Parts: sequence; structure tokens; C-alpha cells
Amino acid sequence: MSLNNPWMSEMYVPAYQISATPWVTSSAVALGAVTQLNFQNVTRFIVVKNTSPTTTDKLAVAFTRNGLRAGDSNYFTLSGSESFAADLRIGTLFISGATGATVPFTVIAGLTGVPTTEGRFFTTVTASNGFNSVG
Repeated sequence: MSLNNPWMSEMYVPAYQISATPWVTSSAVALGAVTQLNFQNVTRFIVVKNTSPTTTDKLAVAFTRNGLRAGDSNYFTLSGSESFAADLRIGTLFISGATGATVPFTVIAGLTGVPTTEGRFFTTVTASNGFNSVG
């Protein structure tokens, strides 16, 4: 008799039902530069805040590096003091300065117990796999 025991993967629901482990970073990104944030575990939620007091300093946020390409526009922007919060399962986040010399930001994420090394279960979200509307 074989055992088909469940393992921690992206689809392991109990990992998202318990409280998340906090992960926080605050930094700044220059105009056109890209900051890649790699989470050691899959996120349960993320919060991104543009901490600039100036509304003209904009931050571009994407889920793939290609999503930040100017021609693709597969990203969203946050003006100074704006924030974005969502329940998302991601392993990497890309942030770039869209306007302004240097834009400060803070990212708060809740991490599950699912390691990102189990990312073989993640859906590919790049334009290279035939989905033209995704970064």
C-alpha cells in the first residue's frame, strides 16, 4: 500500500489558513533602476507603499522583470504616499522608479510555510509562454 501524503506546495491550502510570518523591507530605488525582492517562502499577502511625501515620485511595481518594460506596461504605479495591498501567492516582486530621482518604498509581506523552491508548481506569468496580456 502506497502513501500519497500531502507536501508543502503552492496548492497546499492549510499553509494559507494559518497566520503568516512577517517580512518587511524599506529601501529606495532610482529612476529606471530595478529592485528585485526574492521571498524565501511563498507569500500569503503583500503590501507595497510608496513612502515619498511628494506625489510626483512614482513607483512601478510588477510581478516579472519583463512586466516593467516601458512598451509592455504590465505593471502598476503608486504615487507618493499611495499603497497597494492584496492576497497574492508570489515568490518575487520587482520594483522600479517610474518618476523622480530616487523613490523610497516599504514592502510588507506575510510568508507561508511553502518554500519558493517548490516553485515548480507556480503558473508561469511571462509573455514568453503565449499569454500576451501578462508581464
